[in-house]
Amino acid sequence: MSQSKEEQLLWAAFDGELEKVKSLCSDPALNINWQYPQAGQTPLYVACEKGRVEVVKYLLSLKGIDPIKPQNEGATPLFIACYNGHKEVVSLQLADPRIDPNKPKNDQTTPLWMASQRGRLVVVQHLLASEREIDTKMKSAYNNKTAAERARAMGARASKEADETEEDFQRRKTNGPLCADLIDAY
Repeated sequence: MSQSKEEQLLWAAFDGELEKVKSLCSDPALNINWQYPQAGQTPLYVACEKGRVEVVKYLLSLKGIDPIKPQNEGATPLFIACYNGHKEVVSLQLADPRIDPNKPKNDQTTPLWMASQRGRLVVVQHLLASEREIDTKMKSAYNNKTAAERARAMGARASKEADETEEDFQRRKTNGPLCADLIDAY
């Protein structure tokens, strides 16, 4: 079974094949916001996921592109770029006024919170130093769990937090662990 042009575009964006992306996008009948059926990723989403700077730049320039179209779990292209620590891709998106840098996933996890959780220090600093208004009150369904609940949900990985104080819990609930000190610096 041959792939549709939309699926070809998705894989070309994933692989960073800029010339193929341009060629496919020259077809006016092509749906540039097509979503992969299994998880709902768009070509822009996968280019951001993989850090394909030139492909992201090109796709963002296209008339009709939806730069905030989320995948099935609500993660936007900006969210996945923050998740994976792709600073240049995050930069391109922060420069685009159509993109809300605070748009959370379905579970209320924000791009800043996720970059913090993943230890993407450069991305966290970049978000905080940007001219965009970044909500530093970290929101996440995960963040609202007590350490004991997190430990049960995650197993041994979170068990070291089981003895945190109420003050520690409130600080973590409000600000992600990596961001807490960074936010204080800005």
